Amino acid sequence: MSLALPSQLLLQQDLVEQTLLINPPQDDLPHHAPKSWTVACLSFAVRHHYQQQNFVLADICSPPSQTFPQVIIYMSKAKSRLALMLDYARASLQEGGVIWLVGENKGGIKSLAKQLKGDFERIDKMTSGKHSAIVCANGPLTSKAYAINQYYSAQQNDLGLSLQALPGVFSQEKLDKGTAVLLKNLPRKVKGRVLDFGCGAGTIGAYVSLHREVEEIELLDDDILAVRSAQHNIEQNKFEFCEAYLSNGFEKIEDRYHWIISNPPFHQGIKTDYNVTENFLKEAKEHLKLSGKLLLVANEFLNYEVILREHFNGVKQIAKENGFKVLQCEGIRRNKTF
Repeated sequence: MSLALPSQLLLQQDLVEQTLLINPPQDDLPHHAPKSWTVACLSFAVRHHYQQQNFVLADICSPPSQTFPQVIIYMSKAKSRLALMLDYARASLQEGGVIWLVGENKGGIKSLAKQLKGDFERIDKMTSGKHSAIVCANGPLTSKAYAINQYYSAQQNDLGLSLQALPGVFSQEKLDKGTAVLLKNLPRKVKGRVLDFGCGAGTIGAYVSLHREVEEIELLDDDILAVRSAQHNIEQNKFEFCEAYLSNGFEKIEDRYHWIISNPPFHQGIKTDYNVTENFLKEAKEHLKLSGKLLLVANEFLNYEVILREHFNGVKQIAKENGFKVLQCEGIRRNKTF
């Protein structure tokens, strides 16, 4: 693991010992940052990374428990998360404190000063380099009590589901085309124990809970706001035998399932990254019962079948529409032992 470009730029600055760091990437920053920093992560894997380095962790889903003279925010690819992170930062800022916003040039940092002009007394581009920049915000013009529930918005869908999601959660505002194709072609025989991998707001798990007779549904995601949204929807809709929890891939999975169903992610950060999904395709069989099945939707251009046929005897396309395909895999190939 190396340092992301914004992290390289950040470490060239004079850093304040008592700082709140919000939304850092998964890189080597915890090996170089002051151990006195407090960290509020949006990724379970990143949170675990900082926890291993003995940083104090803050929960961005709860009101801040202390204030800081400086807050540093890493820009998110999901631009809708900026307002939430800024509100959390303002609620965490001491009087006279400063907020730094760090990001890559192609990630929206260039236009940030203009965007935030009415929110702070002063906004300055502090420095740039490493294809990144740091914007400094002083004197917040507004502040309010931070409460995570005020950031939920309703998802538009024609599935008869009443779902809400926090900013930046996949398929937050409306049902995405891929999941719509998957659920339209969901096999009738889905039953037993089901895992919704990369659950987002929990759309797949919610639909299966309502329309199939299953024993239990577990929903997992690495995104902290996604799992918070999914659990919120489970509780609001009183879905039985459902639970959402955080996991870095299959890290927290101990049992095996009759079905694993997913619209797997293939974007991470600003750049396209297929590693998460490719690892999922390779590892899924280890978490299925011998007769278990993997069901997933993917863009037509993604040739996941090549990987899947290394791990399943049967890989078939059961639907293809709107630029997406639904693949069903069964007949697990167990690793040979000698």
